[in-house]
Amino acid sequence: MFPIRGDDVVVKKMAQLIRTGAKLTGYTCPVCGTPLLLLKTGDYYCAKCDRPVVIVKSDEEEAQIKMRIGLAEVRNTVFSKIMDLNDQLRKASVNNVGEVQEITRSLLMLLETFDKLNKIINELGGRKSS
Repeated sequence: MFPIRGDDVVVKKMAQLIRTGAKLTGYTCPVCGTPLLLLKTGDYYCAKCDRPVVIVKSDEEEAQIKMRIGLAEVRNTVFSKIMDLNDQLRKASVNNVGEVQEITRSLLMLLETFDKLNKIINELGGRKSS
């Protein structure tokens, strides 16, 4: 038996996705050139890069999507910091009022930032997530 090459794995992955309802499109991945699949969710997908691909029709649309993706990354970082502070708050001594106040002030600031980022992303046409 011959070893499975990388391209064979991609073809098998594409075939599996097509069997589950994906459609082969005329678009190709801008990174690797592999034909893109249109998933049942409406998202385009590159089986070789193993990631979704966004199809844009104008420079303005591309700029808006890049902005939305960048803001989503910032939002994810803020969420990570919120979780870090939650751990600190859980471990903080009830007797140390100053530490608890400092952590809760930081949490409130990050939660406001998180909320504002969600609103901006939604205005740009993104999906809300946590």
